[in-house]
Amino acid sequence: MPVVVHEMPLLECREIGKQFGGVMALEEVNFDLQPGEVHGLVGCNGAGKSTLMKILAGAYPDHDGQILIDGKTVRLLSPLDARQCGVAMVYQELSGIGALSVAENLFLGRQLTTTLGRIDWQTMQQQARDYLREMDIDIDVRRRLDRFPLVIRQMVEIARGLHSGARILILDEPTSALSPPETRRLFDLIRRMKRSGVAVIFISHFLEDVLEICDRVTILKDGRLVETSPSSELTKADVIGKMLGRTAGSEHDPEFDAVVALPSRTSVAPVFRVNSLTRKGQFQDINFEVSPGECVGLYGFVGAGHQELAHSVAGALPTDSGSVQLDDRSLPSDDVAIAVRCGVVLVAADRAKTLVRRSSIARNATLAHLRRTLGEWLSRKREEAVVQPLLEQVGCRPARPNLLAGNLSGGNQQKVVLAKWLLGPIRVLVLEEPTRGMDVGAKDEVMRLVANLKKGGAAVVLASTEPELLLAHADRILVFQRGQIAHEFAGVEVRKADLLRWA
Repeated sequence: MPVVVHEMPLLECREIGKQFGGVMALEEVNFDLQPGEVHGLVGCNGAGKSTLMKILAGAYPDHDGQILIDGKTVRLLSPLDARQCGVAMVYQELSGIGALSVAENLFLGRQLTTTLGRIDWQTMQQQARDYLREMDIDIDVRRRLDRFPLVIRQMVEIARGLHSGARILILDEPTSALSPPETRRLFDLIRRMKRSGVAVIFISHFLEDVLEICDRVTILKDGRLVETSPSSELTKADVIGKMLGRTAGSEHDPEFDAVVALPSRTSVAPVFRVNSLTRKGQFQDINFEVSPGECVGLYGFVGAGHQELAHSVAGALPTDSGSVQLDDRSLPSDDVAIAVRCGVVLVAADRAKTLVRRSSIARNATLAHLRRTLGEWLSRKREEAVVQPLLEQVGCRPARPNLLAGNLSGGNQQKVVLAKWLLGPIRVLVLEEPTRGMDVGAKDEVMRLVANLKKGGAAVVLASTEPELLLAHADRILVFQRGQIAHEFAGVEVRKADLLRWA
């Protein structure tokens, strides 16, 4: 059912502008939102999507233009101001407090109290269970949030936003860590909220999700408004073409409906071996090997165990049994430092854990290699001089080492992570959802960097829930189901449907 257009929008943004250090992030952008509407916001990394939404969430109070809610001009000077105006945002980079329980995170800033003014733990915990069961999640809400995997933490944040009492809910990449069944449950919840009059701004690089759930779609490019159209009048190819500023061809459309021919297994001796590796409750008896210059893809839905496996083979998660070998040397199961010194590095999906967002790009890039790259004496000038050519090599925009890493778009943050590892030896590159939350252009750039490392002799392990990514870049694909390898594709022709069938 199309959204009903009212004479007065619930939200109206007029000629919004924002600069960062002289760089124009938004320029005279207009945007409006109707009651009960799901409005998609799309664009390449750096298009200005997150900047516009952070202005609405009160995170960037200093901006040009005017914001109106119910036809009245409002000044959103802080997130508290935004919440009081009925605006809530669920960020792509999760903002939950890991040391607090799930229930405490769901009620952050709005704890329930008894008539005596004390926190009503019992009611909070019961309501937290009810909220999560709406999404078919049954967990102990008394446990610390950081004890749960990324997908659960993301669902908790979404539930917090959905039940915050907001009239305007901003969802930034809400399906990026969700499996198809979890996405369906989220969409059902959004439709229920829509019927109750809540308006949703839906930011995503998954264009199929945008076109399915949204009533209208606004496209931004380089900080400017391209157009706003009903989603029923758009196709995925239309949207990609307008995001990129040109007609989208097959090379930019990641729909791999055609057959992909995987190469035959390489005759080069393996450099990296995983032997009977087990982590109880996540994966069991995993065996595979990777040769220099080879990319082995690990595919499965969220929760299949392949993402946790990626962390374990890089020393970031302990295992219960089995071994990981580099050449003929066994690596400890829970020692990242040793793995990095040996050249086994992990690029994780959760960039919030990979980057120090409040530190400079230069400091992030050199953090793991201070003594080797900078010697005994550390200076900002020397640090920036070392990092500058790396940023240019990976195509980070802007390539300014002194900028805060947290001010970069998601795609450029991932380039900084790759730049960090380029300072040291890379023999095995382990990637977990390396293009999560990126547009098609940024995905191509990041994966081109990975391909160059592979050509240079690095062994690559690529774990993803996106079959298109693996079909485009893996030489072999291992499909995971419930913590085990269900099937291996090598030297055969394979379609996306084949991967889905085995997952």
